[in-house]
Amino acid sequence: MRRIPSPPTVNTPSGISTGTLNGVAWLTVEGRGSFQNSAELRGLVRDGIAGGTSRMVLDLLRCSGMDSTFMGMLSCIAIKLEDAGGCLHVVNAEGKNGELLRGLGLDEVFTVEDGMAGVNAVACCTKAALEEIALEAVVKAPCTAADQRDICLQAHEALAGIQETNAEKFRDVISLMRQKSLTTEGAH
Repeated sequence: MRRIPSPPTVNTPSGISTGTLNGVAWLTVEGRGSFQNSAELRGLVRDGIAGGTSRMVLDLLRCSGMDSTFMGMLSCIAIKLEDAGGCLHVVNAEGKNGELLRGLGLDEVFTVEDGMAGVNAVACCTKAALEEIALEAVVKAPCTAADQRDICLQAHEALAGIQETNAEKFRDVISLMRQKSLTTEGAH
């Protein structure tokens, strides 16, 4: 019997959906959380804080994985939310997603929960109420190459600041992004 090889894994963009319940922003990630939707994540938090929402729950139930830019952006937004008097609470982070977040020390920056047991304390709601949230897909925001590079640099610098092993792990990425930023600035 001839075996057909699996197609290569492709980093496809994932969708973010959002809704609000009891003054708490609820976000879900469908597919992969990556550099391709980190700008949307940052924009949602910026707009939410401007609108008076500083508590956010991110549900990873349907998230197939995350890259370092997305995880670094989670660190950045957690700090912005905390500065605004709120918090980031990540739920349904069991398995690989939880391992990734905890492995980078992000559970020291925001709450990472395998299930949803602690969400009531953050969101002041019941599980039944959660099912009533009307989630809307977030439209992909235009993002220039310079914007994407800045997001990547900001995210990796945030990860490097959490623990020394992260600083070592992302040293080359940070150096490359800084170099590209200087090269681009010098060209203008």
